[in-house]
Amino acid sequence: ATALLTVVPLSFFRMEPSIKPWNPLNASWNFFRYAGDYVHDAAVVFRLLDTFCLRRSVANYSMRTQAVYLTLHIARYLDLLDHAQNSYLVFHKIFFISTSLMALISFRCWWDTCPALSFSLLLLFICPWVAETNTDLLEVLWTWSQALEGFAMVPQYVCSYRNAESGEGDCWSVSLWVCLMGSYRFFYLLNWLFKKSLMQHYWDPRSWLGGLVNLCFFADYLLFLALGASCLRKLTLTVDDGLRTVGNELTERFGGCLLSPGQRYVEIVPPSAPEAELSSYQAPQRLGVATE
Repeated sequence: ATALLTVVPLSFFRMEPSIKPWNPLNASWNFFRYAGDYVHDAAVVFRLLDTFCLRRSVANYSMRTQAVYLTLHIARYLDLLDHAQNSYLVFHKIFFISTSLMALISFRCWWDTCPALSFSLLLLFICPWVAETNTDLLEVLWTWSQALEGFAMVPQYVCSYRNAESGEGDCWSVSLWVCLMGSYRFFYLLNWLFKKSLMQHYWDPRSWLGGLVNLCFFADYLLFLALGASCLRKLTLTVDDGLRTVGNELTERFGGCLLSPGQRYVEIVPPSAPEAELSSYQAPQRLGVATE
């Protein structure tokens, strides 16, 4: 299924001849970039194999992390519709979009909580200003995706920290997947450093900032995995708890807006009441959730 979702759409995009063989002195196509791409490929394939073949479960994985990755991949790779690109880029872009979609579909319920949605909305409004005076939509979406990727793994870290608090902990496959995703970003950091050493005019602070934020969270996770200590664990869990509390309060205050105009209250009726007790059953309590 992954092969079909990746290969079939290739015919719909304009592709240029493949890139030249790897040259150690090539600033853009260097060893670290290839290593990052292939480690990313391995992480994605392993994630799907673990879900559909090994454990056949999505337990300990964060659905919102997969949703964030699908969102940023679509936003970043919309340039597929804008101009011709070499086959290497086209293949990987379609591969990441399709596999992110498959990973998201593998979930059947929303079971984890995290501040990912709030981070996404915040960055959505900030990034057009970060993009300076460039009003090109593809440039703004690309900038937003770079910033969003810095926080993409936060929901997964929240799930891992909460699993540790409950005494269960993550299984080895989830920890390995997180380490592969962090290694992919580490290789891209080396790619930026190598590229900067060969091209003094190279300047891409938006990508660098997102990468550094991502690596800070990853380094903290490695510290937690190895020693059980964490510098950012308390912060992420506190933010998650705070956002969940705010979300619950907003639901209690404005949830009534989802009711029909003619219904003023929500009636809570027991799921099953024996017919013999219906005569003595009192009227259900009313929650003061008004729509007006």
